[in-house]
Amino acid sequence: MNKNNELNELFEEWKEKHKEEPYNSDTIPVKRIDKKSFTFDGFIFGEKTGAVLYILDESNLQESSKETNDFFWLKGAYKVKNNINKNPIPRRIEKMQKRICEQIKEIDLQDIAYMNINKRGGFGSRDDKTLWNYYNKYNTFIFREINIISPKIIVYCAGNQEIYSDLIEHKKELKCNYILNMSHPSSRNTDDKYMEEFENEVIRNGLMQK
Repeated sequence: MNKNNELNELFEEWKEKHKEEPYNSDTIPVKRIDKKSFTFDGFIFGEKTGAVLYILDESNLQESSKETNDFFWLKGAYKVKNNINKNPIPRRIEKMQKRICEQIKEIDLQDIAYMNINKRGGFGSRDDKTLWNYYNKYNTFIFREINIISPKIIVYCAGNQEIYSDLIEHKKELKCNYILNMSHPSSRNTDDKYMEEFENEVIRNGLMQK
């Protein structure tokens, strides 16, 4: 079975688990999103071995959205070059990927995978408690997705440091030696400041010399 098929099977199982939760669950935001909502992710281009996996918190479904969301937003953004330039998330992911490619020749610009921790989605402001509760409840699925993707490098941009610490603690289980810790790509820094933060994190993890 190829990786995309494995991911699809995992996502179908994951979606069914979402449906089992009551609406008063501590993994569903107060501004209620339908418990059946599920946001897709995975490989941006073709499936790869040794891709760079960018992990964010959750897709922003906007304040009024309660419908199931089955659109892979970032993959759609990559299909239109102007969307990459206008939105800081794909623009900065592309910049980080280019920088990694300069350091590691075995990785190319299309060796990209993307993952939301909270597959149900959320709103413009992240609720860290909800995100942590979701991670705790679904970490078996989260780890399975990471292992299917089998990344060479993880760039963690989800903000919640408890989750980052737990991923570091499970490095061996995740079979990934490099888990970089970055602020969210939509943070209100300039691109230059954001990339300076990234350079420092790459150096800290031994992927680049000063």
